[in-house]
Amino acid sequence: MLKKHLATVLAATVLAGGFVGLSAGAAHAYPRVNKCGSAYDFKQSWDITDNAQTSVVVGFIDIYYNSGNGINCAIARGKDGTVTGHHDIRVAIRRSGTSDWIQDGAGSNYSSYAGPVYTYAKGACIDFVGGLMYNEFAGQGASGYSSKHCG
Repeated sequence: MLKKHLATVLAATVLAGGFVGLSAGAAHAYPRVNKCGSAYDFKQSWDITDNAQTSVVVGFIDIYYNSGNGINCAIARGKDGTVTGHHDIRVAIRRSGTSDWIQDGAGSNYSSYAGPVYTYAKGACIDFVGGLMYNEFAGQGASGYSSKHCG
C-alpha cells in the first residue's frame, strides 16, 4: 500500500496536470523498440495505468541498462489505439534518493513514445515515472515507481 501511494505521489509530482481518465483503447501495445542505443539491454516494462481506473493499463515504461557505463534509460509508450493523434506523453527518471529528475515530453505533442531519458545509477536503484494523455477526450494515465532495477 505504501509503495502504491509513493508511486502515485511521484507520478503526480512529476506529471502534474489535473487529468481526467476515460476508458482505455485496444489491448495491444506499440512495439517496444530500443531507442536508448545498441549498448543498452532491455530489463523490464512497467505499467502506466488510467488515472480513474487503476486496473486499466494504458501504456508502458520500458527500462534499459548499459552495464558498461552504469547508465539506465527509460522510454514511455502508449498502447496501440490508446494514444490517438499527437498528445502529451511524458517520462522521467532519477537515481533513487536524489531530486534530479531527467524528463522528456512535458508539453509534448508525441504520437507514440517519450524519451529516451538517462541517469547514472551504478550500484544504486532508480525511480521512474511515465504518463500520457491517450485520446482526444483527455483520457489520462500516469504511474510512478521507486527503488527499482537496483544494481
